[in-house]
Amino acid sequence: MLGLDDENGKILIADTLRLHVGQGKRTTWADLAEAIGEKERTLRSYVESDPPMMSAVMLMRIFSALPPAAFNRVARRMGFATRPIEHDAEASVRSALTEASQFVAEGTEAFEDGELDHNERARLARRAEQMIPKLALVASNGG
Repeated sequence: MLGLDDENGKILIADTLRLHVGQGKRTTWADLAEAIGEKERTLRSYVESDPPMMSAVMLMRIFSALPPAAFNRVARRMGFATRPIEHDAEASVRSALTEASQFVAEGTEAFEDGELDHNERARLARRAEQMIPKLALVASNGG
């Protein structure tokens, strides 16, 4: 079994990042940096010949922005397994669009008076957080 503090773990993570991030890939380093609010240089350091140790928090932040297959590759080597996501592509897109439309409607209603109070902002933040898994599913596999 592989631990994150293990040299082989750093190599596995670096190789996985190289497979999923970079020029000509679905995700560029700039895209990833923007998605997780981290410096691009910091992220690129994790694929150098002697990469720095990545914290568990950073691992989760980075891999949450990548397709599920990227995290599964690392998790499997650490002794964890996840069930493949089964879904109906059309239903996923339809459901994501429905939720996004409802979010826009709620946001528009909240802005009717010209500003968001802290309760409206919190409600919209919770709603956006609930949408993320559905949107990520659509983004990760086109459906």
